[in-house]
Amino acid sequence: MTYRKFWGLLFLVAATSYLSGCGLKQHIDVYMEPVAEGENAQINPQAGSITVEQKGVRITLEPLDSAKLAELIEHPSINPYVVEDGRNLVPLYTVFGVRVRNVDNRRVVIDETGFLIDAHGDQYASLPYSFFSDVYDTPSPRTVVYHDIGYRYSYPYPQSLYRSPYRHYFYGHLHRYRYHPPYRVYHTYPDPYDLNDARSVARDTIFKGGKLFRGAKRSGLLVFDRLELEATDVSVIIPNVIIMNGEGSRSKVDFEFDFRQVVAVEE
Repeated sequence: MTYRKFWGLLFLVAATSYLSGCGLKQHIDVYMEPVAEGENAQINPQAGSITVEQKGVRITLEPLDSAKLAELIEHPSINPYVVEDGRNLVPLYTVFGVRVRNVDNRRVVIDETGFLIDAHGDQYASLPYSFFSDVYDTPSPRTVVYHDIGYRYSYPYPQSLYRSPYRHYFYGHLHRYRYHPPYRVYHTYPDPYDLNDARSVARDTIFKGGKLFRGAKRSGLLVFDRLELEATDVSVIIPNVIIMNGEGSRSKVDFEFDFRQVVAVEE
């Protein structure tokens, strides 16, 4: 199921953080660059966004990196879109902010789902709120490797009472303890209050489709499974935007936005 991929990514981040503590200190920065395609596409270089206007409907799409995602909510522990990795915040998903405005039509109907197509031809649908509701309703424990320097001596008690692992070694008839690096592995569950708050953040920020009358606007987030690092050129499509003007006047139009994923590795 998809939520298993979510918890698997959390485990990957935890493992990466642990390896970083062992000396493999690399920080991967992933961001999107807008690519202008077509006469209707306008790029805002400061925001990195693309605005497309067709038939009196204006849609702006802005990719959100870890810094922009962090601005959504003050506390990272209840941010459903990032996870803490040491001093860094790592995005769990590929996220775009979307703003829709009905400029000059009687009514516009837009669906809540967008689609992303990567350079390999793989297609992703944006994740609905129900996905996040399932994730936070069925949390999995997080495995933590803890470096415990508290116990450095072999005491004459059962091995299970020590936080530091000791192993038995036999040298002929002699039974001895031998000290090993003190690592402890344990499982921890997320705070239920944090889970509930994170669910509320997802509910309030996920883009919701609907009807827009003349002059109305709507905004939110289109959240996709995190792209593979090898993916470069991507297209985001907001399909079947319905435009209605008077009796019998009804048309559909697709909005397409092109971006390039950039991966920068910092030592």
